[in-house]
Amino acid sequence: MKVLLARYVAPVDQPLIEDGAVLVRGGRVVGVGTRKEFSADSRIDYGDAVICPGLVNAHTHLELTSLAGCVRPDGDFVSWLGRLVAELTTRKGCDEIARAVSEGVAESIHAGVTMLGDITRVPAITRGILSRSNLRTVSFGEVIAIGTQRSKLLERVSSALPDDWSDARVTAAVSPHAPYTVEPEGLAFCAARAQALAAPVCIHLAESEAEVAFTESGGGPLADHLKALGVWDDSIAPAGCRPVELARRCGILTNRTICAHANYVTDAEIDTLAACGASVAYCPRTHAAFGHEPHRFREMLRAGVNVDVGTDSLASNPSLSVLEELRFLHRAHPDVSPNTLLAMGTINGAAALGHAGSGGVIRPGMPADMIVVPIERARRSDGVRGMLVSSAPPVAVYIAGVLQNRPTID
Repeated sequence: MKVLLARYVAPVDQPLIEDGAVLVRGGRVVGVGTRKEFSADSRIDYGDAVICPGLVNAHTHLELTSLAGCVRPDGDFVSWLGRLVAELTTRKGCDEIARAVSEGVAESIHAGVTMLGDITRVPAITRGILSRSNLRTVSFGEVIAIGTQRSKLLERVSSALPDDWSDARVTAAVSPHAPYTVEPEGLAFCAARAQALAAPVCIHLAESEAEVAFTESGGGPLADHLKALGVWDDSIAPAGCRPVELARRCGILTNRTICAHANYVTDAEIDTLAACGASVAYCPRTHAAFGHEPHRFREMLRAGVNVDVGTDSLASNPSLSVLEELRFLHRAHPDVSPNTLLAMGTINGAAALGHAGSGGVIRPGMPADMIVVPIERARRSDGVRGMLVSSAPPVAVYIAGVLQNRPTID
């Protein structure tokens, strides 16, 4: 049994505790309170710091870790997408993918991430690595099936959601990539399969103005992109509606669904997301890199949408640090409560991934997944805000009560 001490403990679902302590035994939290309340043989005092839950990266692509700096966003999403696809065609080796995922795991844990939602094109490779890591992961097998790729639908959904998958740390899930890469019938099939298995779903939704044009009219830059890839055929028809409505009609939007990005949504669409119980994974630095219009995460939160935070991939983001995403948001939106931002990076993400009972808060009975972030002495009265104005990385990362010097990947 050990007790971790710090200037503050931020349980997230309870008020901030000053001169806080967390008692850990057997990999779980058994007590949360002030330092005067607990004693143990092992006491670790982190001083001017905040102990908070391990961070949750609700949307990332670990296998793109090797693309860091290779396809930088240039403000034109479809152009960037074309460059990304071209680069990926040169990086198909299993060893390279495995190495990228392993490096992504290492960077994530170093940055204080203890749970994540990962999109993978090759579940057979990535899930083996993730199951041997310390992270708690929801692995979304990506499905692309449109035009000449339509016949791949069943194979790719079966790969994403195998009947016999069982793993203590990795949850199998499905990601119909986007409304411009999976046709309505395919979206409905993915939704039905996920519902039958009670599996989470992630879809890139309303990510760009080009996507809105594609679902409404069947044309625009994304149609040109599909033609350039050689996957277009004349049976591809416009849905005749915007992306959120298309997803709703196809049964994609449920309380097990994460909508990645949701950059271009109307008031009515925010209400639809809230009514369906779908979560939104906002990726702040990727959003800024493409110069999208201001994200409506504040309106979403007010409407009751569960908004969480993702990093997307190193193809569009300088790091896999959720803490840096929160700090970026704090600088850009100082009017938003630091406690709200911390919730977006912890409890909201855990709920979105279907792990509300195993992450995102510090509470007796929960896994002892926690990080310790130092705060400057001059900001020691600022609580969570002091953590967000700092530039320091976590000084300690605990998963199941075990200090992570480096990720364990056998």
